[in-house]
Amino acid sequence: MISRWQENNLIHGLKVRRGIHLTGARQVGKTTLAEAISIDSVVHRSLDKSSQVRAAKSDPELFVRRKGAETIVIDEIQKAPELLEEIKLKVDHDNSPGQYLLTGSSNLRFLKSVKDSLAGRFGTIRLRTLTLGELNGSAPDFLDQLFNEDFRRASKGFDKPSLIHAAFMGGYPEPLEFSHRDKKDWVKNYLNDILTKDIKDITELRKLDSLSAAVLWLMAHTAQLFTIEEFGAKAGLTRETSQTYIAALTALYLFDKVPAWAKSDYDKIGKRPKYIITDTSLASIMLGWHEDNVVFDEHTNGKLAESWAYHEIAAQADITGDYSITHYRDSDKREIDFVVERDDGHCAGIEVKCGSSVGDEDFKHLKWFRAKFNMDRFTGIVLYTGNDVLSFGNHMYAVPFANLT
Repeated sequence: MISRWQENNLIHGLKVRRGIHLTGARQVGKTTLAEAISIDSVVHRSLDKSSQVRAAKSDPELFVRRKGAETIVIDEIQKAPELLEEIKLKVDHDNSPGQYLLTGSSNLRFLKSVKDSLAGRFGTIRLRTLTLGELNGSAPDFLDQLFNEDFRRASKGFDKPSLIHAAFMGGYPEPLEFSHRDKKDWVKNYLNDILTKDIKDITELRKLDSLSAAVLWLMAHTAQLFTIEEFGAKAGLTRETSQTYIAALTALYLFDKVPAWAKSDYDKIGKRPKYIITDTSLASIMLGWHEDNVVFDEHTNGKLAESWAYHEIAAQADITGDYSITHYRDSDKREIDFVVERDDGHCAGIEVKCGSSVGDEDFKHLKWFRAKFNMDRFTGIVLYTGNDVLSFGNHMYAVPFANLT
């Protein structure tokens, strides 16, 4: 079994919290991780089985009743949200840790039939698709490298074709070793299940054709800025419906919303977020991209590299919860792909460049940003497909993509 970076957080969480909600997209390995960790006394119940769903709905109190100090693991909790109210009653009368481990492929806050998401009672851990670092057995140390400005020497060989290949490969465990044809079939079936079944747990969407068109449009515009009006016009949707579709797709973890950076909450008003596909293999397959062509297509490889880099960085940020990830763009089109802020106020700007050479020009927005907002603790990097960490002076560095892995 591939070691997951979130495993230690899950073990620790069950020692200190009354329960844990292990969440993330379908097929990212939640059940595998839940079964792999060592728990002294555990009962597993899967709502993937229709008989278990019927039992849960007919007698939810009995379904969640514990014996002694056992931990009850319930897979796909969103299929029987009636259980959440009973679990709430149980943990409100017993504050001992490790009572429940719930897994689910949607954000509980968005489930239409949920009155209480167990916030404050349960910890939430998100599991993403496999990172290349997890596949390589590497430690999740990139953000430590970045904020300490102590970059390890990356291994050779992670050039542009390697980067594009990693993005096409993605991180869903099951199809990693599939042929391209088999993986294409897997992805189509995967999306069909989400769009025809899972989304019903979030909201009532009756126009499947419009929803499918919306998903493809968002995939094509991953890591790019757009307005709700632009999205609605292309997908044939009203503004209200567009917002509903996007909220549902983020709740199901197909896309992540990356908010705009601002100095204050007031400054955020009117600033547009970016939406990024949570696994780049989905976009590459559904949009019919080919690796060899994408290597030489700057528009496509740029947004693909940025989306892949986001996935690797966000997975590491998830582990500690000490980091927030935003993006920056102003009316003069000065843009920084990612602004990462640590809880102590230290800030880092990350530019993504799908190329093997870096010059002073690549740092102009990072330098402007630091000066404009008078940031004493700011590190700027340009991720690139070269092999060496290069200093450009005054806390600015070119860093190989390989350092993410």
